[in-house]
Amino acid sequence: MARNDEQANLRLPKDLKDWLVQQASVNRRSLTSEVIVRLEASRAASAPAAQKVTAK
Repeated sequence: MARNDEQANLRLPKDLKDWLVQQASVNRRSLTSEVIVRLEASRAASAPAAQKVTAK
């Protein structure tokens, strides 16, 4: 994550944060990287079909 990236402070339920920390460890990522990967996947999944890029 670059120093000029936006920062956001979030309040999470303890069990959700603990789960994210565990998943980050399993995936060999930082907590920040894990959250970014999951948010980007969620954004891609919710994009309209016309905007999705498919490989052929």
